[in-house]
Amino acid sequence: MSGRLPLYAEEAGPVVRRLVQALRDRDGLAVGSLLLPDSEADWGLRLFGIGPLIFMLYMHLECDEFVLPRFARRGEREMLAEVGWVTGTDAGGRAVYDPRRLSTVILGRVDQAWKVSDVNPAPLDDPVTVNKAQDTLKRVVEQGQGANPLWFPWGVLTGAFQLKRLGEESLDEVEELFVEGMGESGFGLPEIVRAVRLWRDFAPGGDPGRHRAEVYAAAVEYIMVLFGFYGDSQAAIAEQYGVSASSISATWRKIESALELSQFDPRYSVHPDPGASLEAMLRQRAEEPPPPVPLGVGRGARSYDARVY
Repeated sequence: MSGRLPLYAEEAGPVVRRLVQALRDRDGLAVGSLLLPDSEADWGLRLFGIGPLIFMLYMHLECDEFVLPRFARRGEREMLAEVGWVTGTDAGGRAVYDPRRLSTVILGRVDQAWKVSDVNPAPLDDPVTVNKAQDTLKRVVEQGQGANPLWFPWGVLTGAFQLKRLGEESLDEVEELFVEGMGESGFGLPEIVRAVRLWRDFAPGGDPGRHRAEVYAAAVEYIMVLFGFYGDSQAAIAEQYGVSASSISATWRKIESALELSQFDPRYSVHPDPGASLEAMLRQRAEEPPPPVPLGVGRGARSYDARVY
């Protein structure tokens, strides 16, 4: 058998190495040039600077040498590359990496080039979701281990560890309000990114000037509460933003209608639709799938109430 890597791995490896080097150099422009436009990674950089990528790759810890142990391909336009940080060598001289600090870089294809679309702070075959991170951090905090820097990347996902907004993206008044407000409320990076996307999808045709910015900001945060299955009330959010609960109710319904939101909306929800496989099967059989789950169904409480510092 040939010892050569598959072509897709040979193409992905140099991109990941350039990303790590650009992050080491704290070169935001170089980092940005390697990211897929409008991807999770791109929005994280635009809003918060290089911090999210530093944490997702565990580069806030000692990070001298790294290896790319595994690669995978999903279809024609997506690749995965696993990053591990070297801790030494084995008896055969092969690099040994820390299994607790594995990340997966996701790359997408654009204009015949591979660009980084996201980084997941977990192994290639066991990605961490927001829900899994929330449940795990709840146990970690209960065990008194929440301050361990190994958990900081998961805290960025869940909002238990908040980042300063160091990105260069220009935000309007509404966005400034809810980005800050959602951070104070403990939302994670993926949810804040989706909130900005949601607002920008709505604002051009939604006449945002008709209401105070605070009302729209509160409505956006409440919508993200619904997407997250959290128990935060309209009254509590209204008090936070200095508006009435009734104004939030009317405004979020307006946004819901304009964007045709549903509970597992892939544009804005961090939670995958549990009925997606059934829907795909029904469509293949030319059968009508069930209607989308209405936004706001099945709300509960946040799965943790302590922050990681």
